[in-house]
Parts: sequence; C-alpha cells; structure tokens
Amino acid sequence: MHRTTRTLQQDADRHRKLAIERDKLLQEIRRLPDFERFLLPKDFAQLRASAHSGPVVMLNAADTRCDALILLADVDHVIHVPLPKFNLQRSVGLQNMLGRLLGHARATPFDDREGMRATRGAGSWETLLSTLFNGVIKPVLDALAFSTVGDLSRIFWCPTGPFVFLPIHAAGLYGTQYSSPGHKVSDFVISSYTPTLSILAQPNCHVAHSNDFRLLLVGQPSSDGQAPLRGVAPELRHIRTVVENPTSACTTLVESSVGTVEEVLGLMKDADWVHFACHGVQDAATPTNSGLCLANGRRLKISDIIGLSRSRSGLAFLSACQTAMGDEGLTDEAIHIAAGMLFAGYGGVIGTMWSISDKLAPIVARRVYEYLFRNGTRPDHRDAARALHEAVGHLRESGDASFATWVPFIHVGL
Repeated sequence: MHRTTRTLQQDADRHRKLAIERDKLLQEIRRLPDFERFLLPKDFAQLRASAHSGPVVMLNAADTRCDALILLADVDHVIHVPLPKFNLQRSVGLQNMLGRLLGHARATPFDDREGMRATRGAGSWETLLSTLFNGVIKPVLDALAFSTVGDLSRIFWCPTGPFVFLPIHAAGLYGTQYSSPGHKVSDFVISSYTPTLSILAQPNCHVAHSNDFRLLLVGQPSSDGQAPLRGVAPELRHIRTVVENPTSACTTLVESSVGTVEEVLGLMKDADWVHFACHGVQDAATPTNSGLCLANGRRLKISDIIGLSRSRSGLAFLSACQTAMGDEGLTDEAIHIAAGMLFAGYGGVIGTMWSISDKLAPIVARRVYEYLFRNGTRPDHRDAARALHEAVGHLRESGDASFATWVPFIHVGL
C-alpha cells in the first residue's frame, strides 16, 4: 500500500496557511456589530462594568503574598490592597480548620439536607472568623472607606484558591465583648459572591413589570430513596402563605408534581423564579455531576442546568446542601450548582456552602420571601441579597442557631 509521507517543511507550510486563514476569519468576524472583541481578552472597561451594582473584590492567595484587587464602576484603575497579615499558609490553615469545625458540628440524619454524617473534629469559629476579618476584610473596608455602620452597600466577593472555601461574608469579631455594631462585615456591607466578573457584567438583570409572574416550587420527592426531609413541607407551606397573601404580588405558583428531571427542566424554562427544597450533592470526583436530588434516584445535574435555555432572569433559591461549595481540585473554576444557575440565565442565586439544617431552612426561606413580597408588587430578584442578609441576621441574633447553621447561607450573583 502506497502511503504519502509529508515532510517537516510541508507540515510547517500547512500550519502557516491555516494560521493566515484563521486570522482572516477573525478579522471578518470582528467587523460584525457587537463582535469587535471576539476571542480577544476583555479590556478594562468591560471588566469595570461588572461593578455597576457595587465594588467587586477579587481575593488572591499565592505562595509569596495575598492581595485584594478592587474594581469600582467610576474608577479607571484597579485598586490594589495588600494583605500583609494574611498568607497562603494561613488561608489553607483556615480551610482545614473549617473542615474540622463542620465535622464537630455534624447534624443528625433527619436534620440536614445532605443525608450523610461528617466526621468529628475541633476548632474555634471565633478564631476562624476573626482571622478572616482582621487579615482580609478590614483592609478592604478601609480601602473603600466603609466606616459607617448600617450604611449597607452591596459588595461582590470574587474569591480564588483557598478563599473559595472560606465564609468571607461571615467574617467578624464575635463574643459578648463585640456585641455592639461595627465588628462584623455584615455591619457595613451586604455580601454577594460571584464566580466570574463576566457574570456581573452581562446584561441579564432585566426585570419585567407585567403581572405574569410564575414561581416554581420543587420539593423533595418521596420516592427518591433519600432520607426524608421533615422541613420541606412546612417550608413550601410558608412560601405559599406569603405568596398567596392578598396584599402580595399577583403570582402564579407552579409546583412539581412528580419531581423528575425532565419535568423540572421543562417547568424551569417557563417559570420566572425557582425554589428547590431537597437534598443536594457535591460530587468531588466529577463536579459537573453535582446536583439536586429528584425522583427515581436521579439528580438535576450541573450539566443539565447549564444546558437550559432560558430567556428570563430571576432568582433561583437552592434550599439544599452544598449548592455553592467549590471543588478542591478546581479552586479557580466555578463548578458548583449555584454557578450553574447563573450560567443558565438566573440573575441571582441563594445557595449554601455546606449542609444546612432541615429545621432552620424553612425559617430562612419564610423570612426571605416575606421581605421580597413585602410591598405587594412584583418582586425583584436584585433584592434577594438584602432579603437573605436580613433573614440570616435575625437568625444569628436570635441565639437559636450555631455558627454552622447560619453561616452556610450565601447569595451569588446580582
């Protein structure tokens, strides 16, 4: 059999020809409207657009130093904030401490939305959160001149590396000697997280003003083989009570009937908002298989969610475990369920950094929806961060919740 053998020169000529062809195609594409920067790095003006609703703070941990980089909508340069009291070793140490704390605070099987027990350990929440506050948060607040307690600006944390696993939003000094306002990040700002700058910059925050508002409720199916969640029924009941109140917005409640992946995906396409109250699973081996447990032992996976074609923005409330927990092998990539919801087109997501209490989840959900529907008008998903801030703050100050049970609730996106 005759076989044609190409020389090295012929291979080089072919590659050069393809490269010239590619450059010509890119030039043609970039002459099209809105494609001027196709396959080019984002310029600073595009990155700065991500700070339209508040400062965006990128946190970086490296072997030699840790830094915060701040973007402001009206400042034409990045504000660099060194973090001399913090380093990579300390951030990794806090991550390990958090793991021990969560092991020590394990819940009983019926009192969490994960259905598995953690191992025992030891640590100090006060030490973890005060180290974060003094070493990371305080320098950032000082650089932004956020010194007035109660004057709550939005702030968007974009963590990388070990910072991905740390509860930045809960940093502060706790204890009776610090009971007065001014010692916690929540006294100065309303915290949201963002997996990427582009998520905030993209124009997906349009809020319709028609009365055609549909809220989808998805509860834990009874036939999925998971441990029963006793808090799901009261949680959904609380939401119905708030939404169906005559003084609230005209809202159509849509509920999943069988809880299959196919049914839920179909309903999500047409609903404005979605609320899940179920088990959640973070798959360490294959992060895109992480998801929400539905009927027939199946999950609504991240891969299913990001493939969803939605034309609306809105809120996704994920009242489940580990829905905003990063992957240790891919700390600089946004691979968790909450991020998947953002990529699917939701403007904002309420998620969880670890397992949550089945007893307290309904309380948080009720207070969030009471705030969002308080004015009797169509709710705005951009109010969800403040709604969660108020709900968790009330839970924290009530004394009825431990650190492990109120800290995991976070807001992601706008």
